[in-house]
Amino acid sequence: MLGAGATLREALWTMRDRGISSVLVVPQPGSAEYGILTMRDVIAKVVGPGLDPVRVRVGDLVSWRLTTAEPGWSLQEAAEKMARAKVRRLPVASGDDLVGIVSDTDLFGAIVPGDEWGHARAVRKERAMRRVQQGGAVRTVADLMSSPVLTIEPDAKVVDAVRKMASSGVSSLIVQGGEELEGIITKRGVITKLMAVGKSPEDVRVADVMSVPLLTIDASATIEACSARMVEENVRRFPVTREGRITGIISDKDILSAVLAERWRARPRVPASFIVADVMRPSVGVVEAAGIEGLLPEMNLWDAADRIAAAATRQLPVIQAGKVIGTVSEADILRALEERGASD
Repeated sequence: MLGAGATLREALWTMRDRGISSVLVVPQPGSAEYGILTMRDVIAKVVGPGLDPVRVRVGDLVSWRLTTAEPGWSLQEAAEKMARAKVRRLPVASGDDLVGIVSDTDLFGAIVPGDEWGHARAVRKERAMRRVQQGGAVRTVADLMSSPVLTIEPDAKVVDAVRKMASSGVSSLIVQGGEELEGIITKRGVITKLMAVGKSPEDVRVADVMSVPLLTIDASATIEACSARMVEENVRRFPVTREGRITGIISDKDILSAVLAERWRARPRVPASFIVADVMRPSVGVVEAAGIEGLLPEMNLWDAADRIAAAATRQLPVIQAGKVIGTVSEADILRALEERGASD
């Protein structure tokens, strides 16, 4: 457990060292209520808004109203409570004392034979942490996504999906029928749509529990934009697309690992007037923009820089109403930010 005055960095290191995605927070003076800090809180309240994680305290993020379980509950009762409360973990209370915590990962592990799940998860977590610690600063989804994505057919039984997730150490599979992408089946979906209602994964098809429609994010999206969308859509991961094709997947754990490894840091606050229209060089003549990837005139300069980097080029056209109205280069953006004192 941690106190409300602990730094976010301390909380993240505690999560990493213990292989967990939440920490309990001791009651404030004069109160008997425990709190909880989750990975979701970091994504929603720090990364999404672009706050500096170094300056944030646990007390700024913690949720003090705990949804709890009792030690004598069955796994189905715990799954039902998670589904109703829309939470992924339940502190276990005996009277006024907290005696433990149960998570959706624990419940999922209960339907996987032997130690398959735990071993595969441990291996994958270690590999993911090594990957996220390599390289420079993280700006876009492309910097963090893992590839390739794993798939399963919609007519497969859920038990087959569970076994594939367990053996691969992943929490989701893209559901693909032939060439068509149909949805996604997740660890949480298995728990809330099957375990919570007492159904067996051996009797249900993947298509009956998959989430639709399949929500995706472009590889050029910023980490802040991706985090904000995860909160808005209430999801933990997005398949990543590039030119309309799925090329990888990014999860909230990938983002949290980047924060922990200090590869993602909040950017300096940029005034709203820092947009592409301020720095673009106008085009001569009229050029149709059909099939051209470009920038929007109202786009923030940071987002424009990310898109230019993702396109592996030095400049991109500025497009409005289907026409190319100008161009912006990396040099244009850097010059403007340096002049206004907002460069990294």
